[in-house]
Amino acid sequence: MAVQLRNVIVASDEYRRAEAAALGVGLTESAALGELYHRGPLPPSALVTRLGVASASVTTLLDRLTAAGLAQRVPHPTDRRSVLVVLTPRGRQTTAAMFAMFTEDILRAVHSAQPEHVREFTAVLARIAAMLHQRVADPATVARDLARRVAEGGPGSDAPSTEPV
Repeated sequence: MAVQLRNVIVASDEYRRAEAAALGVGLTESAALGELYHRGPLPPSALVTRLGVASASVTTLLDRLTAAGLAQRVPHPTDRRSVLVVLTPRGRQTTAAMFAMFTEDILRAVHSAQPEHVREFTAVLARIAAMLHQRVADPATVARDLARRVAEGGPGSDAPSTEPV
């Protein structure tokens, strides 16, 4: 199952790169559009955290999104020292179209499955996401556990998994 999930992640990454290229933006810009679309207006510091990039990189990224007419900086309504990044109407329409296309492609992939199987699969995906979020909530534990596995030469340390699908 982990191999197939990795295949989905790789395909999803390729999908995101293709969408970004079609928009004429980079993958990080596309990810920023998604964050703004799903989370609403954000301060640049939140994008730094969510995208895992440096502050200077977010400044440049926002300049590119602004130049493309997809996002803009607006004064923060309660903090005069800060700004929020918001999608422009074009940015909202573009990002909505990206997610609509993705949703349609996913639905096309599962159209022949029984509705109860799709519901169960959706629930399993939610549990997997929750477990992964829980795991990465403590980066020190991730680092410790990974270092231990590498030191022990444990599973996955020397060859790709050949687990059955």
